[in-house]
Amino acid sequence: MAVNRQAQSVLMALVGGVLLAVTVSGRYTSYVKPGFGPLLLLAGGILVVAGVAALLLSLRDDRRRRAEHGGVPAVAEPVPAVAAAAETGHGSTGAVPAGDEAVLQGGHGHDHDRSRAPWLLLAPVLVLLVVAPPALGAEAVTRNAGSQAVAGMEAVQQPSGAGAEDAAGGTSGGYAFNDGSGHGEGTAAFAKRRPTKQFPPLPAGEDPAIGIKEFVLRALYDADDSVGDTPVTVVGFVAPAGDGWTGGYSIARLAISCCAADATPMRIHVDGTPPYPVDTWVSAVVTARAGTAAQDNDYVPAADVVSMQRVTQPADPYEH
Repeated sequence: MAVNRQAQSVLMALVGGVLLAVTVSGRYTSYVKPGFGPLLLLAGGILVVAGVAALLLSLRDDRRRRAEHGGVPAVAEPVPAVAAAAETGHGSTGAVPAGDEAVLQGGHGHDHDRSRAPWLLLAPVLVLLVVAPPALGAEAVTRNAGSQAVAGMEAVQQPSGAGAEDAAGGTSGGYAFNDGSGHGEGTAAFAKRRPTKQFPPLPAGEDPAIGIKEFVLRALYDADDSVGDTPVTVVGFVAPAGDGWTGGYSIARLAISCCAADATPMRIHVDGTPPYPVDTWVSAVVTARAGTAAQDNDYVPAADVVSMQRVTQPADPYEH
């Protein structure tokens, strides 16, 4: 079934309206970063205005054509081949010779005012209106889980003289190295010469809240072992334990740079039986356990749980 210009205009306005509805309702954060909100509102508004304008112009053109033909829709003039057949009597029964029917539509075999492609726009519209896909969860963590050893790391300059002995045996700014004391065995490149950096102080107050991504980075690289000494509050969802663990479960969250398509799982391992089903959002007070992150478990640090409670999904389910 083809779509005429008026239907195309309606579809354009409908897509824009859905985009506006998803953005205003806040559901867009399940798919992209919150910073894209103003751009989505602008794009949705442009689509609605353009669709309505195109519809009005199309209706005006239809009225003008009807007026020019005395209220009767315009009929395409017969093409020369059909006219010739009529004159010679070959088309007296009213049948169009084979091959000539294609040229009735402007001589090209199709109508330039119609296209089937706009119907494809109904697919995302129906998905957002009927299905409303949720934010990525435990399944995405299991499918995309990988090494967290350098996720989100940024080099920082350490104070002069504060750097530990580096790989060449001297001291320098930037990354420093320690001897890996208390950081496990079997990974000489990481546990024995673990790169460390200076992190800013934790937020003030009891059980300060930080993101899971920050907890993982501090557990892996903090020279002061801040999350090992101080209980912190993290918010994430329950997920399977993953490779390298024979039991337990994960508290996980996905970090994105732009949209859900580039989501990277960040995980904390917890021993024992999960107190809630997979994909349940929880707020947990935890401390990192030294020496538990290793190459064979994708450098996922284990944590001891002080307390945990079920919570609703945050307005922004991703970290950035």
